[in-house]
Amino acid sequence: MSLYKERELGHAAEQILSSDVWKEAWSAYRARILEEIEGARSNDTDTVMHLKRLLAAASAAKSHMERLMNEGAVAAKSIEFQEKQSKLKRVFG
Repeated sequence: MSLYKERELGHAAEQILSSDVWKEAWSAYRARILEEIEGARSNDTDTVMHLKRLLAAASAAKSHMERLMNEGAVAAKSIEFQEKQSKLKRVFG
C-alpha cells in the first residue's frame, strides 16, 4: 500500500475514533456486553463464552483501527520527509 493510501486510511480511522458518536457507541456496546456476562447464569458457559468472543472481536476491530491511525501518522511523517528531501535536491542539486 502506498504511503498516501496509508495516510488517508489513518486519517479516516482517526476521524472515527475521535468522534463523540464512536466513543459513545463503543462505551455503550462494551457496557452492554459486560452487563450480559454479569447477568448470565453461572452454569450458562456457552452464552458467557459467546459474549466474551463478541467483546474480543470488537476489541480486535478497535485495535485494528488504532493501528491504521498510527500507521497513517507514520506515513504522513514519511511523506513530509520525502517532500522536504525532494525540495532540497531541487534547490541544491
